[in-house]
Amino acid sequence: MADRAALSRPERQWRSVLVLGLPLALLGAAPVLSLGELPLCGFRHLTGVPCPLCGGTRVCAALAEGDVLAAWQFNPGLVLLLALVAAHALQVGIEAWTGRRVQRWRIGAGAWRVGLIVLMVGWVARLAGLL
Repeated sequence: MADRAALSRPERQWRSVLVLGLPLALLGAAPVLSLGELPLCGFRHLTGVPCPLCGGTRVCAALAEGDVLAAWQFNPGLVLLLALVAAHALQVGIEAWTGRRVQRWRIGAGAWRVGLIVLMVGWVARLAGLL
C-alpha cells in the first residue's frame, strides 16, 4: 500500500517551487537565444568540445514551441532526461497539491541513473560524429 504520510508546510512549499522550474526553463530559453551569439556553454567556449548538455537551451526552446523532433535533433539524451524531469515534476506537483507523499509510482534513483547514462551515451555519440 502507498505511503500516504502527510507533508509538512515547508515540504509542500519547496515542491511547489520545484514544479515551477521546468516551465520557467522552457519559457526562458527563447529569450536567451534571441540575445545573439552568446557563449552559453563555458565548457565548449574553453575547450571547443561540446559538453553533455550542449544544445540544452535550444532543446528547451524547441520543446516550448512543441517541436519535439527539433529538440531531439539538438540533444536526444537531454530530451529523454527532460521527460524524466517532467514525470518527476508531475509527481512532486501532486504531492504539493495533495499534501501527501506518493510512493506507488515514485521516480527512483535507478531511473535517474538510466537517464544520465542515456545522456552520456548520446554525448559520446555526438563526439564520435554519429549524431
